[in-house]
Amino acid sequence: MMKNKQRLQLIVDYFDAWNRGDAIAVAGYFCKDAVYVDTARNKEYRGYEIEQYITEILAKSAGSIQFSIIEQPVINGDTVFLQSSLKTHSTAENKLLESAEMLKFSGDKIIMLQSYYDLAQDGQLLAQKKNKYAKSGLDQKQIQLLKTKLETIMENDQPYRDSELKLQDLADLLDIRRNHLSQILNNEYQMKFFDFINHHRLQAFLNYLDECDSFDINITELAYDAGFSSSSVFYKTFKRYKDISPSQYIKNIKQLEH
Repeated sequence: MMKNKQRLQLIVDYFDAWNRGDAIAVAGYFCKDAVYVDTARNKEYRGYEIEQYITEILAKSAGSIQFSIIEQPVINGDTVFLQSSLKTHSTAENKLLESAEMLKFSGDKIIMLQSYYDLAQDGQLLAQKKNKYAKSGLDQKQIQLLKTKLETIMENDQPYRDSELKLQDLADLLDIRRNHLSQILNNEYQMKFFDFINHHRLQAFLNYLDECDSFDINITELAYDAGFSSSSVFYKTFKRYKDISPSQYIKNIKQLEH
């Protein structure tokens, strides 16, 4: 297992590749079947899409981008939580963002990265959201522990596959109050409960596609297996994250394989 010191150096090198504007180097830190989730944009990028996404970001920043790690990363096995700041420059405007990232590793490669950030000009709104839970009783250490527990339950128990899953059900699995779960989802993921659950359902659907020997499949059946309660919710969620329909997404993959 990779030592924490090695993991930290890997993260530093990863951000350095961003700061050099080297899209190929940044993409090289990801597994070929990795998932990159840009929560603020409600977008998810997988495999071959990651390098294209990174290239687009670097192009928009006119080659001027600067990541800095704000606080010491929290490492829990193969999962790393960290806070960072990002300065970007384009011909139109300069931007300063503060973000939080969760990175999951498989060996020395990133298998999943989830990025949560708000534009600096929206800082007041973000502060209002956090103040809403100021008296909740959860400190930052407890929040990080609950985030890790939540991610473990979502990965191992897959409660999202229950199409009737409710906020209280997930809170019960975590053995916490509903308002504490809402606080974590809203402040740490910038997601409401059903957005968070449907995101995991979509990821499960995409994983099913990866495991299929053939793409001659029943899309709706796989969506139901992933936990979606209706085809309309599935298609709306898929389009929101991928910008294309499920059938077009599968068609694109077929074309890349030939």
